[in-house]
Amino acid sequence: MDDKKMTRAESAFATGLQTEMKFGGCGQCVLYSLIKNGLDVSKDVFRSASGLAAGVGRQGETCGAVTGAILAISALNGREFDKLAETAARNKTFALCYRFIDKFKAEYGSIQCRDIQKKLYGKSYDMTKFEDFQAFLADGGHEPQGCPAVVGNAAKWAIEALEEDAADPQDEYAMFR
Repeated sequence: MDDKKMTRAESAFATGLQTEMKFGGCGQCVLYSLIKNGLDVSKDVFRSASGLAAGVGRQGETCGAVTGAILAISALNGREFDKLAETAARNKTFALCYRFIDKFKAEYGSIQCRDIQKKLYGKSYDMTKFEDFQAFLADGGHEPQGCPAVVGNAAKWAIEALEEDAADPQDEYAMFR
């Protein structure tokens, strides 16, 4: 990957990390970072990610950073409303998602929020409970090494997946097209 692309990916990491530290809401923070770093994702997509934080509605399920990145990848590459029968765009989106998720799982071992919390903090939190949320914060939940780094990495890896695909669309993910 050349320096310009790495700079954009690293900028997405930094923007995602800082945004999550300041505002929270992992899915939206990934999207904010991607939009600020030049991806043409609509602000309606950003708004639609409001409920994705802490594993979808604070349930500990699929990581909001993952769902935010997947929303961006899908918004840029997915099939259109009036072309539901089209498979090429859908399959390209799947290939991009696989590329992104492979990077994410290589680092965190899972895309489940509760599993990522266990890896980062040694335990998971029930974010629907005030006491658990306060414990999450006290344990460094919004410190740079915690969830903000997850958000930063998700933004970085989304850009890398898109750029790597543009550079080599016939790689090991091509079978999914």
